Amino acid sequence: MFEKDFESMLRRYGDAVEDKKKFTGLIKDFFPQEARTINLMLMAYEIGIVQQIQSTGRINNAFAYRFVKQLTDDYGLSRVNADWVVSVWCVCYGKNILGKECEIGIQSGKTPAIAPEQPSTKKYGDLFHYRNSMQGQGQAVCGFSGDTSHTVIFQNRNAGKPVIEVGEGLFENKGIEEVIVTEGYQYIGKRAFFQNERLHQVVMPYTLMEIGDSAFEGCGNLKRITLTERLERIGSAAFKNTGLKTIVFPKSVYYIGSEAFAGCTEMDKIKIPANIDRIADGMFEGCTQLKKIDFSESLREIGERAFKGCSALDIITIPDSVEKIGETAFDGTNKMFIIQCSFGTYAEQYARSHRFKYQLI
Repeated sequence: MFEKDFESMLRRYGDAVEDKKKFTGLIKDFFPQEARTINLMLMAYEIGIVQQIQSTGRINNAFAYRFVKQLTDDYGLSRVNADWVVSVWCVCYGKNILGKECEIGIQSGKTPAIAPEQPSTKKYGDLFHYRNSMQGQGQAVCGFSGDTSHTVIFQNRNAGKPVIEVGEGLFENKGIEEVIVTEGYQYIGKRAFFQNERLHQVVMPYTLMEIGDSAFEGCGNLKRITLTERLERIGSAAFKNTGLKTIVFPKSVYYIGSEAFAGCTEMDKIKIPANIDRIADGMFEGCTQLKKIDFSESLREIGERAFKGCSALDIITIPDSVEKIGETAFDGTNKMFIIQCSFGTYAEQYARSHRFKYQLI
C-alpha cells in the first residue's frame, strides 16, 4: 500500500524532505512504476505543504483544506485526488513522523476526509482556451491564461466536449517543469513544448497516437519518457536536443521523422521497432554516447546522416534486408567502427565502397 511505503521511506530518509532535488529523486527511486502518484505527491510538496506541516502546532480541517483548494483551483486536480494527497502528507508525515496533533484521516474511496470550508468558483479548466481540432472529432487546446506553469495538467473535457489535442506552439519556451496529459488526448502538436529547458517530467496518456514535429525539441532536462502502446507517429525533431538516455518504442509505432532524436547526447542504446523500415535522415545524428543499436529484420533503408557524429558507436549489425544506406549515414563514427553483415549483402558492398571495417556473420 502506497501510504505505508511512503511513511517507511520518510522514516528512513527524513532529511530528504528539506532538499527538493534529493526528495524528488528519492520518491522516484522508491516508486518507479507509479508516475501519477509521484506527481500528486510532488505537487503538494511544491506548494509548501512540508514546511507548513513542520511549523503548525495542530493539523485540523481548515489547515488541510487550504492545500486541497490550491491543488484543485491552480493545478486542476480532482477533489478526490487533492483530498487524498493532502491527507497522506498530513497523516504520514505530520502525525506519524513529526507527532503533530492531527484531526483528519487518510481519504478512502470517494468520501473526502477534508471538508470544504467555502465554495470554490474558480475552475482550472477555464484557464485553457479551445478550438475545434483539425485532427478529429473533438477540441484542441490553443491557449492558456493561468499563472501556474510549473506543472500543467491538461483537462480532457470542455463544455461537455472531448479535448483530444495539445495545440501547436502552445507552451513554447514557457519554463514548464512538469506536464500531465490526461486520458483522451490523441495528438501533441508541433512545437507544443519547444525549448522548455526545465521540463523534466511528462506523463503521457494511453490514448496518444501522434507526437508532432519538434514537440519536445530543446527540453534538455527531459531524461526519460514513456511512450504508450497506441502511439503511431513521432514527428521530425520531436525529441531533438533533449536529455533522453534511452527510449523504448511501442510496437505500434510505424513512423519516426528525420532528426527525431538528433543531439540526444545522453542516449546510449536504442532498439528500432519492427514497423519501422527506414531510419530517417539524421534520426540519431550527434548522439555522442550511443553505443548499442538493435535493428529489426524488416529494415530496408538507413538515411543520410542517420548516425553521423555517433562517436561512441564502435560496432553495428546491419540486417540482410537493408537495400539502401545514405552516403553520410556513419560519418564521424569511431575510428574502430565495424559493420557486421552477411556475405553478398548490400551492407557488405557499402562497407567496402566506403572503406569501413566489416565482419561477415
